[in-house]
Amino acid sequence: MVVLSMAFNRKDSFYKQAKREGKRSRAIYKIEEIDQRFRVFKKGQKILELGAAPGGWMEYIAQRIGTSGAVLGLDLLTIADLKSPPCITMVADILADDTGARIDALVSPPFAGVVSDLAPNLTGIKATDQANSITMLESALELGLERLNQGGFFICKVFQGSELKPFQTRLKKLFAKTTLAKPKASRKTSTEIYLVATGYAGKTSPQ
Repeated sequence: MVVLSMAFNRKDSFYKQAKREGKRSRAIYKIEEIDQRFRVFKKGQKILELGAAPGGWMEYIAQRIGTSGAVLGLDLLTIADLKSPPCITMVADILADDTGARIDALVSPPFAGVVSDLAPNLTGIKATDQANSITMLESALELGLERLNQGGFFICKVFQGSELKPFQTRLKKLFAKTTLAKPKASRKTSTEIYLVATGYAGKTSPQ
């Protein structure tokens, strides 16, 4: 892994706020802002989260969907100490052949929404990091679409650059509306941005 030459303040205001409020990470403020803008989470929903560790997004989603819903968080790392219901976790690789079946065994589809905070191991090389991110997201999208309810939503972290437009174009064919959003909690020096796609047309939609 290449060490980035551009230093940034890891202990910025959102980091300090997360520590002060006992949150798992500053990332919770990203999904909170996205939800406040798009109002995607509702009571009783089933949500699939990919790349869920350390669990900050799951904590927020759980508050929004309540115990009548379910949020299944998947990651290569173990996620501990989350309230169940509605939180369910599993250690898995999205690229593994049996991951889909394991998801279905824990929470039967369809899901109202799929959210992804997945990111590849960063190299510090912008073009490489973006290409790797899109490749990972293609797999996440396939896994999610197989289990997403018609009218559902897909939210994912992407990196700005030339690789983003084709992926965004694909989502526009699958969803009624797609929007790019950069939450305030995302560092200004970061190229990360979130793609919010709502109104899934369903499996019969033209690809």
